[in-house]
Amino acid sequence: MKSKFILSITALLALSAHAQHDRLISNWSQSQVIYNPAAVATGQNDMSFFANHRSQWLTVPDMGIGMRTNFVNGEFKVKESGSLGNTNCFGMGFSVLSDQTGTANLTTLSVSVPFNYTIGLDKRNKLSIGMSPGFIQQSSDRGSQTWENQWNGTGFDPATSVENSINGSYATMDLGAGIYFQHQLQSRSSIYFGYAVNHLVKPKMAWSFTGDKMYMQMVLQGGADLATRNKDLRIQPNILYFRAGKTNSFTAGVTFENTIKEGSKITGINKSNCVNYGVYYRHKDAVVATFGMKVDRFRFGVSFDANTSRLNQATGGIGGAELYFKALMNYKKFNSRSKIK
Repeated sequence: MKSKFILSITALLALSAHAQHDRLISNWSQSQVIYNPAAVATGQNDMSFFANHRSQWLTVPDMGIGMRTNFVNGEFKVKESGSLGNTNCFGMGFSVLSDQTGTANLTTLSVSVPFNYTIGLDKRNKLSIGMSPGFIQQSSDRGSQTWENQWNGTGFDPATSVENSINGSYATMDLGAGIYFQHQLQSRSSIYFGYAVNHLVKPKMAWSFTGDKMYMQMVLQGGADLATRNKDLRIQPNILYFRAGKTNSFTAGVTFENTIKEGSKITGINKSNCVNYGVYYRHKDAVVATFGMKVDRFRFGVSFDANTSRLNQATGGIGGAELYFKALMNYKKFNSRSKIK
Protein backbone atom coordinates (compact mmCIF):
# COMPACT_ATOMS: atom_id res chain seq x y z
CA MET A 1 0.00 0.00 0.00
CA LYS A 2 2.80 2.41 0.91
CA SER A 3 4.67 1.74 -2.35
CA LYS A 4 1.49 2.26 -4.37
CA PHE A 5 0.88 5.54 -2.55
CA ILE A 6 4.41 6.74 -3.31
CA LEU A 7 4.06 5.73 -6.96
CA SER A 8 0.74 7.55 -7.16
CA ILE A 9 2.39 10.72 -5.86
CA THR A 10 5.18 10.25 -8.43
CA ALA A 11 2.61 9.92 -11.18
CA LEU A 12 0.88 13.09 -10.00
CA LEU A 13 4.17 14.95 -10.14
CA ALA A 14 4.63 13.70 -13.67
CA LEU A 15 1.14 14.89 -14.52
CA SER A 16 1.87 18.32 -13.06
CA ALA A 17 4.97 18.53 -15.23
CA HIS A 18 2.59 18.82 -18.14
CA ALA A 19 1.90 22.34 -16.90
CA GLN A 20 4.72 23.06 -19.35
CA HIS A 21 2.28 21.73 -21.91
CA ASP A 22 4.48 19.34 -23.88
CA ARG A 23 1.92 17.28 -25.72
CA LEU A 24 2.26 13.50 -25.65
CA ILE A 25 0.33 11.76 -28.44
CA SER A 26 1.04 8.20 -29.55
CA ASN A 27 -0.62 8.66 -32.96
CA TRP A 28 1.79 11.45 -33.91
CA SER A 29 2.87 9.64 -37.11
CA GLN A 30 -0.63 10.25 -38.51
CA SER A 31 -0.13 14.03 -38.29
CA GLN A 32 3.47 15.27 -38.27
CA VAL A 33 2.36 18.87 -37.69
CA ILE A 34 1.60 17.94 -34.06
CA TYR A 35 5.26 18.59 -33.23
CA ASN A 36 6.56 20.48 -36.29
CA PRO A 37 4.77 23.45 -37.93
CA ALA A 38 6.90 23.04 -41.08
CA ALA A 39 5.10 19.75 -41.79
CA VAL A 40 1.71 21.40 -42.30
CA ALA A 41 0.09 20.46 -45.65
CA THR A 42 3.13 18.52 -46.88
CA GLY A 43 1.21 15.33 -47.73
CA GLN A 44 -0.14 14.23 -51.09
CA ASN A 45 -3.60 15.65 -50.42
CA ASP A 46 -4.63 19.29 -50.72
CA MET A 47 -6.28 19.40 -47.32
CA SER A 48 -6.88 17.18 -44.31
CA PHE A 49 -8.59 17.18 -40.92
CA PHE A 50 -7.32 15.17 -37.97
CA ALA A 51 -8.89 14.50 -34.57
CA ASN A 52 -7.38 12.48 -31.71
CA HIS A 53 -8.58 11.64 -28.19
CA ARG A 54 -6.24 10.31 -25.50
CA SER A 55 -7.10 9.02 -22.02
CA GLN A 56 -4.04 8.44 -19.84
CA TRP A 57 -3.27 7.13 -16.33
CA LEU A 58 -6.97 6.81 -15.43
CA THR A 59 -6.17 5.03 -12.14
CA VAL A 60 -4.06 7.93 -10.77
CA PRO A 61 -4.66 9.42 -8.26
CA ASP A 62 -8.10 7.74 -8.14
CA MET A 63 -10.03 5.60 -10.58
CA GLY A 64 -11.39 7.66 -13.47
CA ILE A 65 -9.20 10.76 -12.88
CA GLY A 66 -5.89 10.79 -14.79
CA MET A 67 -5.52 12.92 -17.92
CA ARG A 68 -7.72 13.39 -20.98
CA THR A 69 -6.44 15.10 -24.10
CA ASN A 70 -8.31 16.14 -27.24
CA PHE A 71 -6.43 17.33 -30.31
CA VAL A 72 -7.85 18.68 -33.59
CA ASN A 73 -6.05 20.16 -36.58
CA GLY A 74 -6.72 21.12 -40.17
CA GLU A 75 -4.20 21.51 -43.00
CA PHE A 76 -4.64 23.36 -46.30
CA LYS A 77 -2.33 23.53 -49.30
CA VAL A 78 -2.14 26.77 -51.32
CA LYS A 79 -0.49 25.92 -54.63
CA GLU A 80 1.82 28.23 -56.52
CA SER A 81 1.61 27.74 -60.27
CA GLY A 82 4.38 28.15 -62.81
CA SER A 83 7.37 27.20 -60.65
CA LEU A 84 9.36 23.98 -60.72
CA GLY A 85 6.52 21.91 -62.13
CA ASN A 86 4.02 23.36 -59.64
CA THR A 87 5.76 21.80 -56.63
CA ASN A 88 6.24 25.06 -54.71
CA CYS A 89 3.36 25.87 -52.40
CA PHE A 90 2.24 27.51 -49.19
CA GLY A 91 0.67 25.54 -46.40
CA MET A 92 -1.46 26.75 -43.53
CA GLY A 93 -3.71 25.27 -40.90
CA PHE A 94 -5.00 25.36 -37.37
CA SER A 95 -4.22 23.30 -34.30
CA VAL A 96 -6.28 23.07 -31.10
CA LEU A 97 -5.36 21.00 -28.04
CA SER A 98 -7.41 20.73 -24.88
CA ASP A 99 -6.62 18.56 -21.88
CA GLN A 100 -7.76 18.11 -18.31
CA THR A 101 -5.57 16.64 -15.57
CA GLY A 102 -6.01 15.46 -11.99
CA THR A 103 -8.45 16.20 -9.18
CA ALA A 104 -7.66 19.93 -9.34
CA ASN A 105 -8.92 19.94 -12.94
CA LEU A 106 -5.77 21.48 -14.37
CA THR A 107 -7.08 22.49 -17.80
CA THR A 108 -4.93 23.47 -20.75
CA LEU A 109 -6.07 25.05 -24.01
CA SER A 110 -3.50 25.54 -26.75
CA VAL A 111 -4.38 27.15 -30.09
CA SER A 112 -1.90 27.77 -32.90
CA VAL A 113 -1.87 28.63 -36.59
CA PRO A 114 0.95 26.74 -38.35
CA PHE A 115 2.05 27.92 -41.79
CA ASN A 116 4.93 27.06 -44.12
CA TYR A 117 6.42 27.41 -47.56
CA THR A 118 7.51 24.31 -49.47
CA ILE A 119 10.26 24.59 -52.06
CA GLY A 120 10.70 21.94 -54.74
CA LEU A 121 14.48 21.52 -54.83
CA ASP A 122 14.15 19.11 -57.75
CA LYS A 123 11.79 16.33 -58.84
CA ARG A 124 12.61 14.18 -55.83
CA ASN A 125 13.38 16.60 -53.00
CA LYS A 126 11.23 19.13 -51.14
CA LEU A 127 12.13 21.43 -48.24
CA SER A 128 9.54 23.14 -46.04
CA ILE A 129 10.12 25.99 -43.60
CA GLY A 130 7.37 26.93 -41.16
CA MET A 131 6.28 28.80 -38.05
CA SER A 132 3.39 28.46 -35.63
CA PRO A 133 2.19 31.48 -33.61
CA GLY A 134 -0.46 30.83 -30.99
CA PHE A 135 -1.42 31.04 -27.34
CA ILE A 136 -1.70 28.81 -24.27
CA GLN A 137 -4.31 29.21 -21.54
CA GLN A 138 -4.30 27.20 -18.30
CA SER A 139 -6.65 27.14 -15.33
CA SER A 140 -7.37 25.03 -12.25
CA ASP A 141 -10.27 24.53 -9.85
CA ARG A 142 -9.29 26.44 -6.69
CA GLY A 143 -12.25 25.01 -4.79
CA SER A 144 -10.96 21.43 -5.09
CA GLN A 145 -7.52 22.30 -3.70
CA THR A 146 -6.42 22.31 -0.06
CA TRP A 147 -3.69 24.40 1.58
CA GLU A 148 -1.59 24.26 4.73
CA ASN A 149 -3.38 27.21 6.36
CA GLN A 150 -6.72 25.32 6.06
CA TRP A 151 -5.57 22.49 8.34
CA ASN A 152 -7.30 22.76 11.74
CA GLY A 153 -5.69 19.73 13.37
CA THR A 154 -8.32 17.22 12.37
CA GLY A 155 -8.99 18.11 8.73
CA PHE A 156 -8.99 20.83 6.07
CA ASP A 157 -11.48 23.64 6.80
CA PRO A 158 -12.94 24.92 3.50
CA ALA A 159 -14.16 28.08 5.26
CA THR A 160 -10.58 29.24 5.78
CA SER A 161 -9.31 31.55 3.05
CA VAL A 162 -7.11 29.81 0.50
CA GLU A 163 -3.66 30.73 -0.72
CA ASN A 164 -4.01 34.11 -2.46
CA SER A 165 -0.62 34.19 -4.13
CA ILE A 166 -1.69 31.52 -6.64
CA ASN A 167 -3.66 32.55 -9.71
CA GLY A 168 -6.62 30.47 -10.82
CA SER A 169 -5.72 30.88 -14.49
CA TYR A 170 -3.40 32.60 -16.93
CA ALA A 171 -2.88 33.01 -20.69
CA THR A 172 0.30 33.59 -22.68
CA MET A 173 1.52 33.80 -26.26
CA ASP A 174 3.57 31.02 -27.84
CA LEU A 175 5.66 30.47 -30.97
CA GLY A 176 7.24 27.51 -32.73
CA ALA A 177 9.36 27.10 -35.88
CA GLY A 178 10.78 24.21 -37.87
CA ILE A 179 12.07 22.70 -41.10
CA TYR A 180 10.83 19.54 -42.85
CA PHE A 181 12.58 17.64 -45.66
CA GLN A 182 11.10 14.99 -47.98
CA HIS A 183 12.93 12.77 -50.49
CA GLN A 184 11.27 10.53 -53.06
CA LEU A 185 13.15 7.33 -53.86
CA GLN A 186 12.95 5.57 -57.23
CA SER A 187 11.39 2.45 -55.73
CA ARG A 188 7.99 3.99 -54.86
CA SER A 189 9.44 4.80 -51.46
CA SER A 190 10.04 8.05 -49.59
CA ILE A 191 11.84 9.32 -46.49
CA TYR A 192 11.43 12.41 -44.34
CA PHE A 193 13.30 14.31 -41.64
CA GLY A 194 12.22 17.22 -39.49
CA TYR A 195 13.58 19.58 -36.85
CA ALA A 196 11.55 22.03 -34.80
CA VAL A 197 11.88 24.28 -31.77
CA ASN A 198 8.68 24.99 -29.84
CA HIS A 199 8.10 27.56 -27.08
CA LEU A 200 10.63 29.85 -28.76
CA VAL A 201 9.54 32.84 -26.69
CA LYS A 202 9.70 30.83 -23.43
CA PRO A 203 6.13 31.62 -22.31
CA LYS A 204 5.68 32.44 -18.64
CA MET A 205 3.56 30.01 -16.60
CA ALA A 206 1.98 32.83 -14.60
CA TRP A 207 0.41 30.87 -11.76
CA SER A 208 2.07 33.49 -9.56
CA PHE A 209 3.82 36.83 -9.99
CA THR A 210 7.18 35.03 -10.09
CA GLY A 211 5.97 32.20 -12.33
CA ASP A 212 8.54 30.08 -14.14
CA LYS A 213 9.11 30.26 -17.87
CA MET A 214 8.64 27.26 -20.12
CA TYR A 215 11.70 25.57 -21.53
CA MET A 216 12.16 25.62 -25.27
CA GLN A 217 11.32 22.21 -26.73
CA MET A 218 13.64 20.74 -29.37
CA VAL A 219 12.07 18.14 -31.67
CA LEU A 220 13.75 15.70 -34.06
CA GLN A 221 11.64 13.43 -36.25
CA GLY A 222 12.31 11.04 -39.11
CA GLY A 223 10.84 8.12 -40.95
CA ALA A 224 10.13 6.41 -44.24
CA ASP A 225 7.39 4.87 -46.36
CA LEU A 226 9.05 1.86 -47.96
CA ALA A 227 7.72 -0.34 -50.75
CA THR A 228 8.45 -4.07 -50.62
CA ARG A 229 8.53 -6.89 -53.16
CA ASN A 230 4.96 -7.56 -52.14
CA LYS A 231 3.13 -4.66 -53.82
CA ASP A 232 0.38 -4.85 -51.20
CA LEU A 233 2.73 -4.37 -48.24
CA ARG A 234 4.52 -1.19 -47.17
CA ILE A 235 6.82 -0.71 -44.17
CA GLN A 236 6.83 2.63 -42.35
CA PRO A 237 9.50 3.10 -39.64
CA ASN A 238 9.27 6.31 -37.57
CA ILE A 239 11.26 7.97 -34.80
CA LEU A 240 10.53 10.97 -32.60
CA TYR A 241 12.74 12.69 -30.04
CA PHE A 242 12.02 15.82 -28.07
CA ARG A 243 13.76 17.56 -25.19
CA ALA A 244 12.63 20.39 -22.92
CA GLY A 245 14.98 21.34 -20.12
CA LYS A 246 16.05 18.13 -18.39
CA THR A 247 13.02 16.22 -19.69
CA ASN A 248 13.31 14.18 -22.86
CA SER A 249 11.39 11.51 -24.74
CA PHE A 250 12.48 9.10 -27.48
CA THR A 251 10.02 6.95 -29.43
CA ALA A 252 10.86 4.52 -32.25
CA GLY A 253 8.91 1.82 -34.02
CA VAL A 254 7.43 0.57 -37.24
CA THR A 255 4.02 0.39 -38.90
CA PHE A 256 3.08 -2.20 -41.52
CA GLU A 257 0.45 -1.24 -44.08
CA ASN A 258 -1.41 -3.82 -46.15
CA THR A 259 -3.47 -2.80 -49.17
CA ILE A 260 -6.74 -4.72 -49.30
CA LYS A 261 -8.16 -2.83 -52.28
CA GLU A 262 -5.99 -1.02 -54.80
CA GLY A 263 -7.07 2.41 -56.05
CA SER A 264 -6.82 4.07 -59.46
CA LYS A 265 -3.20 4.87 -60.32
CA ILE A 266 -3.92 7.33 -63.17
CA THR A 267 -7.16 9.14 -62.38
CA GLY A 268 -7.09 8.75 -58.61
CA ILE A 269 -10.90 8.54 -58.63
CA ASN A 270 -11.03 5.20 -56.84
CA LYS A 271 -9.16 5.32 -53.53
CA SER A 272 -7.25 2.43 -52.02
CA ASN A 273 -8.34 0.70 -48.84
CA CYS A 274 -5.64 -0.33 -46.36
CA VAL A 275 -5.16 -1.80 -42.92
CA ASN A 276 -2.14 -0.90 -40.78
CA TYR A 277 -0.69 -2.20 -37.53
CA GLY A 278 2.47 -1.36 -35.66
CA VAL A 279 4.45 -1.36 -32.45
CA TYR A 280 6.49 1.48 -30.92
CA TYR A 281 8.68 1.85 -27.84
CA ARG A 282 8.82 5.05 -25.82
CA HIS A 283 12.12 4.86 -23.92
CA LYS A 284 11.70 4.13 -20.20
CA ASP A 285 7.98 4.77 -20.45
CA ALA A 286 5.76 2.50 -22.55
CA VAL A 287 5.25 0.03 -25.36
CA VAL A 288 2.67 1.30 -27.86
CA ALA A 289 0.53 -0.94 -30.07
CA THR A 290 -1.35 0.67 -32.98
CA PHE A 291 -4.05 -0.47 -35.38
CA GLY A 292 -5.83 1.50 -38.09
CA MET A 293 -7.60 1.44 -41.43
CA LYS A 294 -7.89 3.61 -44.51
CA VAL A 295 -11.23 3.44 -46.30
CA ASP A 296 -11.59 5.69 -49.34
CA ARG A 297 -10.62 9.19 -48.13
CA PHE A 298 -10.74 8.43 -44.41
CA ARG A 299 -8.29 7.04 -41.88
CA PHE A 300 -9.20 5.91 -38.37
CA GLY A 301 -7.57 3.80 -35.72
CA VAL A 302 -6.61 3.16 -32.11
CA SER A 303 -3.46 2.85 -30.04
CA PHE A 304 -2.73 1.52 -26.58
CA ASP A 305 0.18 2.34 -24.25
CA ALA A 306 1.37 -0.30 -21.77
CA ASN A 307 3.57 1.21 -19.03
CA THR A 308 7.06 -0.23 -18.69
CA SER A 309 8.24 2.20 -16.01
CA ARG A 310 7.76 1.95 -12.22
CA LEU A 311 4.45 3.73 -12.69
CA ASN A 312 2.90 0.47 -13.84
CA GLN A 313 2.46 -0.49 -10.16
CA ALA A 314 0.16 2.50 -9.70
CA THR A 315 -1.48 2.37 -13.14
CA GLY A 316 -1.78 -1.40 -13.45
CA GLY A 317 0.20 -1.17 -16.68
CA ILE A 318 -2.52 0.94 -18.31
CA GLY A 319 -0.64 3.91 -19.72
CA GLY A 320 -3.05 5.41 -22.23
CA ALA A 321 -5.53 4.69 -24.99
CA GLU A 322 -6.16 6.78 -28.10
CA LEU A 323 -8.70 7.04 -30.91
CA TYR A 324 -8.05 9.02 -34.09
CA PHE A 325 -9.89 10.01 -37.26
CA LYS A 326 -8.46 11.69 -40.34
CA ALA A 327 -10.16 12.93 -43.51
CA LEU A 328 -8.12 13.45 -46.70
CA MET A 329 -9.43 15.70 -49.50
CA ASN A 330 -8.39 17.46 -52.70
CA TYR A 331 -9.53 20.65 -54.37
CA LYS A 332 -11.72 19.88 -57.39
CA LYS A 333 -9.97 22.37 -59.64
CA PHE A 334 -6.72 20.38 -59.45
CA ASN A 335 -6.57 17.11 -61.32
CA SER A 336 -4.39 14.18 -60.32
CA ARG A 337 -1.48 15.35 -62.47
CA SER A 338 -1.22 18.71 -60.72
CA LYS A 339 -0.85 17.21 -57.26
CA ILE A 340 2.49 17.22 -55.48
CA LYS A 341 3.85 13.69 -55.77
